[in-house]
Amino acid sequence: MFTAYVDETGHELERGWTFLAGFLGNEDQWKNFVPEWRAGLGRQRKFLHMSSLRWNNDSTRRLLARLGPIPEECGLRPIMAGSRLEDYVDLVSDKPYEKQFKSYLVCLHVLVIQVLREIPDDETLEIVFEEQRQYEPWANLILAIAARVGPKTSEGLPKLAKWSFVPKGSTIMTDPSDYFASALAKIWGTEPRSKKAHWCYPILKSGNGIGYGKIMQRDEIRPIMTEIVNPLLDRLNVRS
Repeated sequence: MFTAYVDETGHELERGWTFLAGFLGNEDQWKNFVPEWRAGLGRQRKFLHMSSLRWNNDSTRRLLARLGPIPEECGLRPIMAGSRLEDYVDLVSDKPYEKQFKSYLVCLHVLVIQVLREIPDDETLEIVFEEQRQYEPWANLILAIAARVGPKTSEGLPKLAKWSFVPKGSTIMTDPSDYFASALAKIWGTEPRSKKAHWCYPILKSGNGIGYGKIMQRDEIRPIMTEIVNPLLDRLNVRS
């Protein structure tokens, strides 16, 4: 079984980018990751929280440079999905679920489908998300559908075997996901040439730039909304 740990950023923005990002690996790869990451954190830290870093200190640059290569060194594969609300907001502007349904769920759909298509046919997938209570009920719905109608193993079992949501700071496995999602938001968002973006580049080099998922463009995301997502939520009679 492969396990993916995933975090998100940007879901609270009205018209900006949202990213779901994380890393995928088998049991041995994650076991190897734990001591390496702890060593990279140093004695003063138990977890990495990107939102609490002190960007005026060079120690932050050194920390991120030290941690960035570790997922790749442990054999973990980056996974991600990104979307921008303004590319499809007109498609939900008159829907009762406009305020509930933001880019988080669009990214979730794309991320899961892309990863399920890429993992070997006889492997299954577990996904562990950082807690996101606002969207968790709808995320569970999308994941349940993906498990039921998505790719199957050669024995006919769902490749998406299970998923869960864990509180922030409860496991260091989500640390590189926080780092990766934050890096994507900085580089694709409002500060691509900033010091913060530059300091985050080490995590983007994981996997030599090769991973699963995609950043969706306007012409890619609109068919997903009109052909899959809107009909599903309309059928469920979702209300805000």
